[in-house]
Amino acid sequence: MDVNNILHTASMFHRTGNYEDAELLYRRILEYYPDNIHVLNYLGNVLQDQQKYDQALGCYQRAMQLNPAFAGSYYHLGALFETVDKCERAIEYYEKAIQLDSHFAGSFNNLGNVYRKLGRLDEAIPYFQKTIEIQPQFWGSYYNLGEVYQAQVRDEEAIDTYLKALQLNPHHVPSMNNLAVLMMARKQFDEALRYCEEAIHVNPEYGEPHLTKAMIQLLLGQFEEGWKEYEWRWKTRDAEAWQRKCDKPLWNGMPTQNKTLLIWAEQGIGDEIMFASCIPDVMSLIGSCVIECDKRLVPLFSRSFPQAEILERRRGDDPVGMAQQTMHSYDLVIAAGSLPVHLRPRVSSFPNAEAFLLSDKGKVAEWKKRMRTLPAGLRVGISWRGGKDPRERKIRSVDMALWKDILHIKGVSFINLQYDTSEKEIDEIRDALGITVYHWLDADPLKDLDTSAAQIAALDLVISVDNATVHLAGALGVPVWTLLPYSPNWRWMLDREDTPWYPSMKLFRQPTFGDWETVMEVVCHELENMVQG
Repeated sequence: MDVNNILHTASMFHRTGNYEDAELLYRRILEYYPDNIHVLNYLGNVLQDQQKYDQALGCYQRAMQLNPAFAGSYYHLGALFETVDKCERAIEYYEKAIQLDSHFAGSFNNLGNVYRKLGRLDEAIPYFQKTIEIQPQFWGSYYNLGEVYQAQVRDEEAIDTYLKALQLNPHHVPSMNNLAVLMMARKQFDEALRYCEEAIHVNPEYGEPHLTKAMIQLLLGQFEEGWKEYEWRWKTRDAEAWQRKCDKPLWNGMPTQNKTLLIWAEQGIGDEIMFASCIPDVMSLIGSCVIECDKRLVPLFSRSFPQAEILERRRGDDPVGMAQQTMHSYDLVIAAGSLPVHLRPRVSSFPNAEAFLLSDKGKVAEWKKRMRTLPAGLRVGISWRGGKDPRERKIRSVDMALWKDILHIKGVSFINLQYDTSEKEIDEIRDALGITVYHWLDADPLKDLDTSAAQIAALDLVISVDNATVHLAGALGVPVWTLLPYSPNWRWMLDREDTPWYPSMKLFRQPTFGDWETVMEVVCHELENMVQG
């Protein structure tokens, strides 16, 4: 038996994704050489790629038992545990591999990735730096390090690191896309678009740079082009959670009075609310609608769109399965985020309606009654934190110390609308700033958005950073002042104080990157004028 030839063929099968044949050949070699630790590790790799994790684990453990001093087996065990999200076990085995081989670049790099996955970004950095020290041509570690710097809003370092990755691998599309995102954050839009186009040229089917390009176009108010490019979101890594598969045709935006349309939900609560602003337009064009939404939005949507059937969003289900729960079948489908491509091609396409969601009148009356127990004056809801990932949270959120002058304005009672806060945090705000922010435990938007909507509807004003709170307030037609970073999310566009999405909203923008002080001074002045007026 020509072992080298079989091993070469197995390796080729593995590289090209022919896992079953690769597995057969590795097993064939092991019939003759059952104690070959390298082939055991190769077999473990191909089993892992087929998600046969228990079998892969057995291969790695057998190799480790045969030669406890071979670092590669520990490395592969670490990679297996990393794949199945057992990060602490992964760390244990990567560290053992490094103890056995202090120049094992892959183990250092993967340790960095595990710490990054755990959100322990400061701990990840030295592992990527060590990888680069050991293996200066390891372009992947430059990219990984750049992602950590980007998450920490260390943009200069991130840009420099991505450029180094591209020097070593000029066709690395994710580095190009991340550079586009960082140029967008600096409002260097021509440069951002250049990186998008370069990435698309290298890999036209890679979704991320198309989506980044869409966000730039939408931010610049180029709606017709931007919405078309926005359809590329379905080819990005985040789309799997809200993608749907079915055999029904997509709605093309044309009037169809004898058809039923299923609108499926996507992305977060704020996105669901914002895209729901298109539903009244849809209802005028379609015979009937089935609208999918987050469970917490069902009461609100049922009240606001009584002609439609409202369906609770169930992640991972397809529309066919979900529609079996409905009173009737449907003929057409569309994702909520695809409605604007047909209904919002330009700013003039937006309606001037102050509100498109309706709160529960009884609950609103109850909240107004409760708020009458507060000191006389305006009732203003506040929220100071937003963003789903570390970078967005850091960029969007406003430190409570910067709210001090606003919170001390006479004639205003401030009500907590921050959705992830606690009594402890509210007490800390009182102790640090010498002011009471009123907080009701039964108003928890993470559990009950209908109650939160009623609470917001009972207020005179909402002041909040960019998060789901501003979308809910805007959709209810409640006056809302939205605090935006220097380069905001695409939906808020540039250089305007209003937004076509929500006529009751006013935008307050950072004049320079990170300058919340100026924003809060302006808000303080305007709120004082409002109290006096």
